[in-house]
Amino acid sequence: MISLASQHGAAEHDLKNTVLILNGPGLGDLGNYNSRLYGRMTLASLASDCQALCDALGLELDFRQTDNQDEMFRWIAKDSEKFDGVIINPIGHSPAMMQMFELYRSAIQMIASLKKPVIEVHITNIYRHVDEVTQPLHEPAGEMGFICGFGKLGYLLAIRALARKFGAARET
Repeated sequence: MISLASQHGAAEHDLKNTVLILNGPGLGDLGNYNSRLYGRMTLASLASDCQALCDALGLELDFRQTDNQDEMFRWIAKDSEKFDGVIINPIGHSPAMMQMFELYRSAIQMIASLKKPVIEVHITNIYRHVDEVTQPLHEPAGEMGFICGFGKLGYLLAIRALARKFGAARET
């Protein structure tokens, strides 16, 4: 599990421009998993770049990854309530992870229904795959966004989108 919380930590968030980035099963070992898809990217370098952008935009960040499906569900269902916005890459592309996808989908729909912005991010273009995992999470009544296929840039775009949503983005 990777967890990178900014100075104040998740427990002290008071809903002032706080972002939770969740990375689910299959994303902990990006560079070794499939270098053709992920290049030389590591989760640590991704976390570092996300933290640097959040710092520049005045956002608090809690960046997490787990390969434990139960822990991921708990983070989605419980911890996300402590944040103003959530960015999630729910699962790495793997047929074994498809079982949990519906569980994640229902938890994300619950967050979105609370009118908190949720942005689903995928490093690769998920539409190249031909299974149920290629269907983005969605909640018609909530605030959902979706970015895929832009590599690390997808996370940075999602952070900028939340900053604008929060009104916290500095002119850069």
